[in-house]
Amino acid sequence: MNNIFVLVNPASANGTTREVWPKIAEEMKRRGLEFETHMTTAVGNATDAVRDALKRGKTTIIAVGGDGTANEAVNGFFSGETPINPDARLGIISRGTGCDLIKSLGIPKDYPGALDVIAANRERAIDLALVEYTQDDGSPGQRWFANIADVGLGAAVCKRVNRVSKSAGGMLSFLTGTLWTALSYKNPHARVIADGKTVYDGPMILAAAANGNFFGGGMLLAPTASINDGKLELLVVRAMSKLRLFINLPKIYKGKHLSHPKIDLYQVEEIEVIGEKPIAIELDGENPGNTPVRIRARREAIKVLC
Repeated sequence: MNNIFVLVNPASANGTTREVWPKIAEEMKRRGLEFETHMTTAVGNATDAVRDALKRGKTTIIAVGGDGTANEAVNGFFSGETPINPDARLGIISRGTGCDLIKSLGIPKDYPGALDVIAANRERAIDLALVEYTQDDGSPGQRWFANIADVGLGAAVCKRVNRVSKSAGGMLSFLTGTLWTALSYKNPHARVIADGKTVYDGPMILAAAANGNFFGGGMLLAPTASINDGKLELLVVRAMSKLRLFINLPKIYKGKHLSHPKIDLYQVEEIEVIGEKPIAIELDGENPGNTPVRIRARREAIKVLC
């Protein structure tokens, strides 16, 4: 395997990737992998670096970092809606807080296991979703995601978790963030449109578009979602009391929440969410902006080593 470009986010895993990366690089060399390395320095830098690498002829991009780093790498595979090289592949060595995407892809969390997957050189085409949203300055934004996007409580939790130390680890960081955020969270009023039809109009806790299964550091939010069926699973969690929310929260980790009368599930290709006021959105653990938002599934949009 050649033409490898390794994108490293040294700030991932609460800054420990900076120390672990030399060991990963040594192991890659021991396995005979030749590669070029880029260390990210700021938000958005990863996308630009991947886009440049692909234009220079690199065909295998390996993202070393969290779900946000993988998301930035995915966005670097495209110029707008057009793939820069349809034959390029993404490999992932997960070093983040949530590590949710790799659960759906079956990639081990430990880096020797992840390198086993990369060295096996087996690629699989997976779906992505393209999101059109409103940036904080009011201008339109566009971004791809691979795993899960949500509008509402999940996005508010993401903002909180991204502002504080994540040294407690993914599950505990997100669980604590969820509990503290939910205490003061006010359910926004929103209209949710699925494949052109309004499916909900009222106060809600969140609306999630799931391509993968897990989010929030291990919550099995969408147990029946498939990452390569050309569809998104839309979960609408309608307003409920905080007590009822806290009682049902443990069920999400086991994927046992879908039978709740306040949760609606749809399989769709396109989703729109329009809030009475702007509502924060979250894509693969990052907060790029707010509603109104439009999300479209794109079948087998990228190849992944998994």
